[in-house]
Amino acid sequence: MLGGDHSVTYPVVRGYEDEAPLHVIHFDAHIDYAPFIHDLRFTNVHPFRNIAPLPHVLSLAQVGIRSLRSAEAEIRDSIDDGNRVMTMGEFHRVGPKGVAETVPPDARTYVSIDIDVLDLPLIPGCVSAEPNGMSYAELRDTLAAIAEHCNVVGLDLVEVNPTLDVGTGVTSYLAAHTVLEFLGNICRQPRWVRHREARAAARG
Repeated sequence: MLGGDHSVTYPVVRGYEDEAPLHVIHFDAHIDYAPFIHDLRFTNVHPFRNIAPLPHVLSLAQVGIRSLRSAEAEIRDSIDDGNRVMTMGEFHRVGPKGVAETVPPDARTYVSIDIDVLDLPLIPGCVSAEPNGMSYAELRDTLAAIAEHCNVVGLDLVEVNPTLDVGTGVTSYLAAHTVLEFLGNICRQPRWVRHREARAAARG
């Protein structure tokens, strides 16, 4: 699913409730775990406070968190709710494989990518860009590790704003490149090859 802002992720993940349980890996500069105040519950700063308690969500890992605009109390709430919050410092210590291993091998996994997980100069077409983010290679390699380790059953990429992008559309291009490479890595895994072959055999 392509966003849109990050408010779109909650209804998409909720839509998996009638299927087998899943794990969620969230890439973002911001925690997106704001408290429910002033009758606000479903904005782009709330999705993961809504997602974490869903009965079919077995775990939530939040990767790349670094923004000064994420209140300490919100980060503490996420940790206290049992979620894994991985700052950029921890990301650099554990690397792509460490992110993938936040969920069990072959586990059903949903991946949500806010484009602002990337470093600020890379994404002029994002209103919430932050310094000290991932390079494209770091995100690409981490998504490749997730595709190999996990059974990715859904993904989204959000927060690209073409009206803010520079004339060459570099943010949109980078987002499209991220999605295409991730899909390619998902579909070349043996589990997906077996699935395609089984479907082909069933069609006769």
